[in-house]
Amino acid sequence: MTTQESDKVAPTTANRDGVTTAGAPIVLVTEQRVAHLAGPEGTALAEVADLRRVDWRPEMDDTERAAMLDAALPGAAALVVSPWTWAALPRFTPERWAKAADLKVIAGTFDNRFSTWLNVGDALQRGVTVVDTSRSMTPTVAEFALAMTLTVLREIPAALELVRQGGWTLERWDQPGFVFGDLTGRRVGLAGFGSINRRYAELIAPFHCDVMTCDPYVADAALAEAGVRRVESLPDLARQSEIFVVGIPPTPATQGIISAEVIDALPRGAMFILVTRMAVVAQEALWRRAEAGEIRAAIDVFAPEPPPPDATFRTSPYVYPTPHIAGSTTYCHRRCFTTAVADAMAVLAGQAPIYATTVWDDMLYAGTPERSGEDVVAGG
Repeated sequence: MTTQESDKVAPTTANRDGVTTAGAPIVLVTEQRVAHLAGPEGTALAEVADLRRVDWRPEMDDTERAAMLDAALPGAAALVVSPWTWAALPRFTPERWAKAADLKVIAGTFDNRFSTWLNVGDALQRGVTVVDTSRSMTPTVAEFALAMTLTVLREIPAALELVRQGGWTLERWDQPGFVFGDLTGRRVGLAGFGSINRRYAELIAPFHCDVMTCDPYVADAALAEAGVRRVESLPDLARQSEIFVVGIPPTPATQGIISAEVIDALPRGAMFILVTRMAVVAQEALWRRAEAGEIRAAIDVFAPEPPPPDATFRTSPYVYPTPHIAGSTTYCHRRCFTTAVADAMAVLAGQAPIYATTVWDDMLYAGTPERSGEDVVAGG
């Protein structure tokens, strides 16, 4: 043991209050492409003496990666995975579970993608908590949605380009026929009231907007507490909206839920904001209205990605395309990892994690819910 290793504490875990409890070895799995986001420094992992590093390199094949993981699992109490590493994880077979007999928690940022490597129900039955911190990205994505809103409201890109090209204007900076200028007092429709749109509603609270949502699976009390009024259908929500923000996650039940009927219900001059996935939108109808100059659309996600270089919406003055960057900041991805570590430590300390995955979450995103139609709008 080196001097540096001997200075570490005995294998411990620490809860969010910094109270340490007796623990066991912890496995940290990283891929080279995201290893810079998953360093133990600054987290409770830095104080774990028996931290078993499984650092996969790009040249490794599936067999080599699986062998490294299997060698680290015996006796380990926690498996912490670097963000967005689910595709490389080997499946948890009965044989692998036998090696991981002491495991209490699997934590990472998996974007609800478990089907290729983990049966969540099986893990929970074995007493293993599954933590998925992808929803910890909510603040970053919601902030970007607000940034898009303000950018389009004031036509900031055109103003920047005007000045950069040596121009100026002494005339009123306006966009006649479109929602333009102030956010204060606007009618804002939130399609879905999951984590992204809930945070968006919090962010725009100082602007005293008329905020409404369509989400049949959110309780009246929760909407009342948030100061958001309910609208019974997505077309009705669109009809009443000056600004329409789509925060519905992609599941088999939500494919195309923002239909042509919904898009055609938007008032002329309205603003359309999308930060979840294009899979939930009837995009032909979206491009038809936006490129005709009937609405303006700020879009961060596309299908396919990247879109074709000659896609006409790339250069439309009514479309504000960004290359899927709403949640793509180093700070955000590092937070995904540190939150996964904190949740893993909470489980080992006998506390409830913030981002525990349930069987219902897994079924919802896999498209196999037993409760037909439930929770298809909520989420995101």
